Amino acid sequence: MEKYISFSIRRRKENPVTLQFVDSFQFLNTSLQKLVENLDHSKFSIMQSCISSPHRDLLLKKGIYPYEYMSSFSKFEETQLPPRSAFHSSLVNEGISEADYEHAQNVWKCFEIKNLGEYHDLYVKTDAILLSDVFENFRKLTQNFYRLDAAHMLTSPGLAWQAALKMTDVKLDLFTDIDMHLFIEKGIRGGVSMISHRHSEANHPQCPNYDASEANKYITYLDANNLYGWAMSQPLPVSDFEWLSPEEISLQQICQTPDDATTGYILEVDMEYPPELHDLHNNYPLAPERMTITPNMLSPTALSILNEMNIKPALKSEKLMPNLYNKQNYVLHYRNLKLYLSLGLKLTKIHRVMKFTQRCWLKDYINFNTEQRKHAKTAFEKDFFKLLNNAVYGKTMENLRNRVKVDIVQTKKRAEKLVASPAFHAFTIFDENLVAVQRKLTKLCLNRPIQVGFVILELSKVLMYDFHYNVIMTKYGDKARLLFTDTDSLCYEITTDDLNKDLERMKQYLDFSDYPKDHPLYSDENKKKIGYFKDELNGQPCLEFIGLRSKMYSILSERGEKQTAKGICKSVRQQQLKHANYRECLLSRKPSTISQNRIGSEKHHIFSMQQSKRALSAFDDKRFLLEDGVTSLSYGHYKIAIDGKPDWIQWRSLQFDGRHKRNSDKHNSDVSFTPERIRGSASSKGTTGCDSDQKERIRRIGFMNPWIRIYESAESDLLILRHHDSDSESLIRIHNLRFVSLWNERYIIWGHG
Repeated sequence: MEKYISFSIRRRKENPVTLQFVDSFQFLNTSLQKLVENLDHSKFSIMQSCISSPHRDLLLKKGIYPYEYMSSFSKFEETQLPPRSAFHSSLVNEGISEADYEHAQNVWKCFEIKNLGEYHDLYVKTDAILLSDVFENFRKLTQNFYRLDAAHMLTSPGLAWQAALKMTDVKLDLFTDIDMHLFIEKGIRGGVSMISHRHSEANHPQCPNYDASEANKYITYLDANNLYGWAMSQPLPVSDFEWLSPEEISLQQICQTPDDATTGYILEVDMEYPPELHDLHNNYPLAPERMTITPNMLSPTALSILNEMNIKPALKSEKLMPNLYNKQNYVLHYRNLKLYLSLGLKLTKIHRVMKFTQRCWLKDYINFNTEQRKHAKTAFEKDFFKLLNNAVYGKTMENLRNRVKVDIVQTKKRAEKLVASPAFHAFTIFDENLVAVQRKLTKLCLNRPIQVGFVILELSKVLMYDFHYNVIMTKYGDKARLLFTDTDSLCYEITTDDLNKDLERMKQYLDFSDYPKDHPLYSDENKKKIGYFKDELNGQPCLEFIGLRSKMYSILSERGEKQTAKGICKSVRQQQLKHANYRECLLSRKPSTISQNRIGSEKHHIFSMQQSKRALSAFDDKRFLLEDGVTSLSYGHYKIAIDGKPDWIQWRSLQFDGRHKRNSDKHNSDVSFTPERIRGSASSKGTTGCDSDQKERIRRIGFMNPWIRIYESAESDLLILRHHDSDSESLIRIHNLRFVSLWNERYIIWGHG
């Protein structure tokens, strides 16, 4: 109860007045230093009116202040600027530059500062004026381009949403059927982020250790231009939401519906993920879903890593993960369904379908901001139009259930009244005269068009999957391996003679405008066009990739390194985490711990604190890690065994008779198998050594087609295949049984025999 988007103070007596305080950081989510640097000097009108000194230009940048040096009030009496060493900041673990110190000295001299108290007052005053100028310019931009005032909004998503509605003049229908709202909520899935393959080392002529005797291997890191902007430019739901009756549902009609049709569909379906696709789709499975990871799903390698770190696996951990399991009651957009079916998934059942009218109603707004950004004259304006495009999506996904009501009260009588309310939830005492009381909402109005946000998320996956499978994999096949993805980015290891020549042939999908102008691929033909893919390294040869887990990877290029580590301060990451640290963590499987300083707040008391945090970890539960610690499988892959037995859930729903007929039975992870004695005498072929007591313990564990039954004895390494078109049985002794299937009338058994 300490973070507020906004709060109001009301005076109820005499002349009632309400003061509302709005957080500028909710609009301008970056440092004041960067905001000031991006704003043209001619735009600081408030500074010009408040500071009359001829040296005013010295104040048109973020001030220099010795934060940690000012430890007592007596410091305000000092009559000279502290030495440069006093300006060291433990938050970023660095001091100020010689140029910054010289700037501070000029301010002291030109403004005739007498002591640190006056320097402090000027610093605080300047900070307030600079932020005022920045926000007033932000307001002017919203007024000039959208005829809206940002000061009347609470957040940038709220502002962007109002701007989009005003510009497009669209009239969106809201749900009046709670089942429709819950239906869409069930299908909301964010961006995919995972490490598919944990290590790759390039081998090409630009590599220092190039081996000409080996095949050329490249690492390329691609990023989609404004992925959500592209999705928002597509046909989106508008009105006329209705359920289709069973008689009206036609898969053929839905699959033949054009992408730009005026009618769209959202479906709830069951789909099978055929085992023959598992190897091909392992690195980037279709149809991601939220899954609860339990300890029994983790690989022995992952459990070993946890054991070495002396950490117990979480009992339940829900994450969004691409996986190879069959999909049940999966909610998706019809364009996603068309793509998934074209790539090999099997539709087994349609539960329900919602039909609606759609059109590209956000496209003009997105294009307007994109064009304005191209012609922007300052970095401030460029960031402004980028923000207005990116933020509009957020309002469509607002979860109103997360809202709470907090009253900050100063009297005992008012506090007791609120605590006695049936809606009371919790309270926090700040001091003897101030308490915050949190109440639950007594009325919830679900009036956000979450169907729009849902479709934006779904269509963004269409672009990413289509590029991966129909562009990269179509061209390279097994010569391309996905290393990692993070919502709008894809990093590949590609075995090819010359990557630049390949990229030239794929230029209809790529944006080369960020390449150096002397680069052979440089072109501004697709500059900043949404939905095109650009090279994140801008043509720099990539030498090595190491990925530990989602949002924790390092890329070594010819000109430097790029590291990510979620939850670690940028300054700490740049200073303490190097590419070699990631490599060491991957190879040794030992975590890396760092110490970082940060600003904390408790009950509105601000303080600095030192925090010890695990920065790098080789543990990753989004994939099934194999023994080498580098290769991994998606959950649901046919090669994965659960509890020492094959993952029958995948293949048991199929009958292999050459056409992959679906078994009508529904199966899930709770399927149990009925004990069954093997028919036939003990003298049947292949059963030598299988006595009657052992037969009693044999239980049926699955079936494949009308001709074959599979049995397993209490001895985990004994497998019996029975041919039902004859009385013969085959006894196979196998260790570490992984998977059994029939393909082209041959038995395929994974394991060590």
